[in-house]
Amino acid sequence: MKRWVFVPALLLVASFVQAQDARQAFIPKRKHVAVGAKVVGILLANGQPVLSTEGRSGPADQLVFSYGGNSYRWIYVPAVGNPQITNLQVPLAEKGKIKSYPALDLANPRAVLQFKVMQPYALVEVEVNDGLGSPAGDSFVASKIRVLDGSKEYPLKVMDVVTIVKTAYEEHLNSQKAAIEKALTQAAQKSLKGKKVTGPRERQDLMYLTWLPEAKTMRVHFRTTISDGAYALVGGGNPLRDPPPLPLPPKRKIAPPKGAVSFMAPEEFVRRAPPKGFAIKTGTTFGVEFGKAYVINVKGEVIGTEVLPIETFTRQLNARPGFGGPRPFPLPVPPVKK
Repeated sequence: MKRWVFVPALLLVASFVQAQDARQAFIPKRKHVAVGAKVVGILLANGQPVLSTEGRSGPADQLVFSYGGNSYRWIYVPAVGNPQITNLQVPLAEKGKIKSYPALDLANPRAVLQFKVMQPYALVEVEVNDGLGSPAGDSFVASKIRVLDGSKEYPLKVMDVVTIVKTAYEEHLNSQKAAIEKALTQAAQKSLKGKKVTGPRERQDLMYLTWLPEAKTMRVHFRTTISDGAYALVGGGNPLRDPPPLPLPPKRKIAPPKGAVSFMAPEEFVRRAPPKGFAIKTGTTFGVEFGKAYVINVKGEVIGTEVLPIETFTRQLNARPGFGGPRPFPLPVPPVKK
């Protein structure tokens, strides 16, 4: 009998762990695999919000590549005109092998026009590092790109699919309003213990796209976080004293290089502005996280969905040590004894 008492508990723990693993994997984090000579995936804009969850960032116009349910990868393309990057040493699939590329650009809408990529979301076949493949990592060179959208083998159009599932997700959110509000109310009661909610309420959405080459299916994952809280602004402190100004340079013209414009540094450019006091937001944040995934076949049809259940959370926002109010000025320097 003792053996059977523990089995349901173990199953419950296992189910909880699996659910947490599934939640963590809903938006991949630092998940990279090696790539062969060619790979089919989605080339997309607006990938920075997902990159930010991994602590990565790039230019506002960057395009990223997604395949196999892995993290987004940056791709470089052969430069047309003045290159952004020169003589980049790129690791290849074969261990220890490196290939040097003399002139590259980080993929952006203008840089991929040479491959006839015209949409912010496109299904493409990419030649990886001139067919030499890539180890697991966050970037590689797309030496060739072939657009597959609307072809006989791949009739779907990714841009249209994104529009359709965005609308479907908003409809899903509307249908869940009551459940979301109930969860937020319960989270507030548990977190604030009678304190008044000050707001503001904030909503953050993440959209993750990927292509599964073996199944020939596209996946679009939406994850939404709605947060609220009870907050207060506290003083960030004042400096001990205004720092002394830097010494001024002699008021003479600095000898410029031949052909350059002469320049004399004005005082306002040399003196350092004293730091000012500032406010810090503190308090308790509570909220809910939920989402939904859409599975799309090669024809552009939604063939399945997966729901990320509503889960509540609480976070504390504390002032950093050393803050909290004005600090005293130092005592005056004692007079010099004669």
